[in-house]
Amino acid sequence: MTRLPQPTVQLIINGVDVGSELAPYLLSFEWTDHLHGKADEIAVKLQDAAGLWRGPWRPERGDLVEAAIGYAGGPMMPAGIYEVDVPRASGSRSGDVLEFRATSAYQSKALKTRRPKEYEKKKLRTIIEEVAARNGYSVSGKIRDIYFQYKRQRRERDLAFIRRLAEDYGHFVSLKHGKLVFYLREELEQAAPVRMFELAEGTTITEWEAQEKADRIYSRAKVKYLDPDKKKTIEAKAEDPKAKTGDELKIDERVENRAQAEALAKGRLAKANEDRRTARLTLVGDPLLCAGAKVALGGTFGRYAGEYLVHVARHRIERASYTTTIELKGV
Repeated sequence: MTRLPQPTVQLIINGVDVGSELAPYLLSFEWTDHLHGKADEIAVKLQDAAGLWRGPWRPERGDLVEAAIGYAGGPMMPAGIYEVDVPRASGSRSGDVLEFRATSAYQSKALKTRRPKEYEKKKLRTIIEEVAARNGYSVSGKIRDIYFQYKRQRRERDLAFIRRLAEDYGHFVSLKHGKLVFYLREELEQAAPVRMFELAEGTTITEWEAQEKADRIYSRAKVKYLDPDKKKTIEAKAEDPKAKTGDELKIDERVENRAQAEALAKGRLAKANEDRRTARLTLVGDPLLCAGAKVALGGTFGRYAGEYLVHVARHRIERASYTTTIELKGV
């Protein structure tokens, strides 16, 4: 069996590359990459017998950390930019330790403000950019060209409102440092798989689990709204041919035209059914497996074979061991 090279972590703290200084002290490093609606995180644990990391080298709350992960001699996968949360030191007979976590969300502007607000005569992207801007974020990625005469934020936190808009109209939104990144669901689902996995000798899989559920799964969604101004009913339907039940998801929500109703039906149905088929794999560390990638489980997985999106990728280096755990939802 070919021996993998040494796993390695690069950290740049406030513009200073501390990779070489950090390497002898590193006990563990974990990077959690989310596809939708949550901030990414890194967690670092350092041996600190000499007191350097709890002393002059200690990262402070709000410090910026740029991280990358990979194997020595190979390309490094950028893991993003993070703000340090409160560092924590501890000690025992086995040695002293400094730990810190960092998040891709701004500590002081975490989109947590709960507010009622109305938006008139604006496109979906314009609404999202307005909410993002008041929290210090820019917006990137593809967003559907949907126009609203009126849209209401229902005393929701800003992040919850943005997440709802994304889900309702067929997007994922990822919270990166200083940026909200949007993806169209169908584009990710239609991409080619980056990995194919089989349960066979020599596989990189060390653990796996999968499940398929039938409850709260819908074969179709129907939007029906009576417009009180126009005195007419607006309707639209969407179908999921892979759903085995005959249940219908009924949506009674304000829509202004059939195009809005169709987008809403498709978005709500996809969100409602995304947990129908799920799986989790733990593998020999693979830095190319990130949230948003598509993978395939081969025929050896039996009824769980098929294509999946990576919704969470968790990369962990602990001493000389590197593992990647991916949480999957069926396409």
